[in-house]
Amino acid sequence: MGQRKKVGAVKTSSSENDTGEASKVSPKHNICMVSDFFYPNMGGVESHIYQLSQCLIEKGHKVVIATHAYGRRKGVRYLTNGLKVYYLPLQVMYNQSTATTCFHSLPLLRCVFVRERITVVHAHSSFSAMAHDALFHAKTMGLNTVFTDHSLFGFADVSSVLTNKLLTVSLCDTNHIVCVSYTSKENTVLRAALNPEIVSVIPNAVDPTDFTPDPSQRPTDRITIVVISRLVYRKGIDLLGGIIPELCLKHPDLHFLIGGEGPKRIVLEEVREKYQLHDRVRLLGALEHKDVRGVLVQGHIFLNTSLTEAFCMAIVEGASCGLQVVSTRVGGIPEVLPEDLITLCEPTVSSLCKGLEKVIAKQRSGSFPSPNSTHARVKNLYTWRNVAERTEKVYDRVAGEEVLPLEKRLWRLRSHCGPVAGSIFAFVAVLDFLFLLLLQWLVPDRHMDFAVDATGPNGLWVKKRQKSEPGC
Repeated sequence: MGQRKKVGAVKTSSSENDTGEASKVSPKHNICMVSDFFYPNMGGVESHIYQLSQCLIEKGHKVVIATHAYGRRKGVRYLTNGLKVYYLPLQVMYNQSTATTCFHSLPLLRCVFVRERITVVHAHSSFSAMAHDALFHAKTMGLNTVFTDHSLFGFADVSSVLTNKLLTVSLCDTNHIVCVSYTSKENTVLRAALNPEIVSVIPNAVDPTDFTPDPSQRPTDRITIVVISRLVYRKGIDLLGGIIPELCLKHPDLHFLIGGEGPKRIVLEEVREKYQLHDRVRLLGALEHKDVRGVLVQGHIFLNTSLTEAFCMAIVEGASCGLQVVSTRVGGIPEVLPEDLITLCEPTVSSLCKGLEKVIAKQRSGSFPSPNSTHARVKNLYTWRNVAERTEKVYDRVAGEEVLPLEKRLWRLRSHCGPVAGSIFAFVAVLDFLFLLLLQWLVPDRHMDFAVDATGPNGLWVKKRQKSEPGC
């Protein structure tokens, strides 16, 4: 009692070939993506979850998303291709992340997992308390779990120590972990003391049709450097504040186009005011995703000044629009683009200025490949369909793995997480299990109505689309 009876993956068969051989069986999964970060919030995690979900739906899997309510956006919403999103009434604590108390989220997530007949719970982001809660509850309910880590963390400051301990607890009995770069994998394995064999590297991607070059939008009388980033310390905005006046003094035709919002905006405003650069430094504020391409195509150079980065989708988007990329050499960034498409610099003002000077000189001489040829190379480097295929293999692998029963889970927590933290979270796991028993007694699983499938092998959305197509 307590753990749900395992549903297993749904089996669908392809049509038999002419020789009469038995058709290959392709397992289809009922997947729940869980994170605090999803639309209408904007960012790399949000885009990753949405694009991956769409490609998994295209491959025949059932996908639902669980996140917290955003203002008036509450309840169930449907997005493109029948993607169902649960906006749960959970209180946001800080920076769009909910509070980690485990027990307030169990009744809501249990309802989603049972009604949607979920077989795999896929949580995203170390910063998301809701993702950690979902992993904890899913294991209590006997569901297979996958976690994708999108960020790099340090080891010394108090915030990193606490987050790393929470990650160790969450991942010690998670079936599989996905990281977006090899640097990110090394970081996560060290932080959570994981076996590297259960950690896969699957990079992010971009939709190349959303980021196409348009050289006609580039001004011919000046060189424009584009920066699109959240204006926070981690993104190196203090470095940007040092670069702008130095380069503007040397190059009278140099302009900066900066998109993004955050607490470090004041640094850029002070620089612009101090050096009277109002006509050469434009601060666009927060951008919607649909407007990013329109800003990128106006530039010649894309600048990334991040101090830490696991993958950085922004530089791929910039290169896809035909811009030459200049970036700090941190985290997983050196793995992202070929050497001739990116100039890597140390995270200092002097190094970034030298790198930009070289790129500006090449830009003036016209020695860079055309924007269209750069786009043609980048569009084949990272595709969401490839990401979905590799993630699908992870789901196939975990579907056949054991979910630890309570006694083995308690032993794993105590042995893996240390005598103090391990004992505390083993006690929390027992409380979570008892709370689940109470909920199952109050509202048994068998009395909970199954939700209508919008996606997956029996999805109504898919059937309606097939009927509307000619010849169906």
